[in-house]
Amino acid sequence: MATTWKNIILSIIWWWSMKTDFAYTYNIGDLVSFTSRRLTEEHVDDVVLTGIVIKQRFVFTADNRFLVKTPEKDYWVPRPALTLISRANK
Repeated sequence: MATTWKNIILSIIWWWSMKTDFAYTYNIGDLVSFTSRRLTEEHVDDVVLTGIVIKQRFVFTADNRFLVKTPEKDYWVPRPALTLISRANK
């Protein structure tokens, strides 16, 4: 039983040390662009959208995702798909 608790505590310590090492690439308020697919009856269009990061989601097993607000709607976009245009002032 003591070994189980020891493993749990070590796992928690490891998790918190790893979580602080992964800083978000983009901050709330950053201006970013990304490509989205727009489907119509005749064809598929790849459209470059520009928006502002309004929320961050840390995903330990995959890429972090960011909620980007555009004039049409909000999109959850993975980190590799985003391109930074301008940093938000702190």
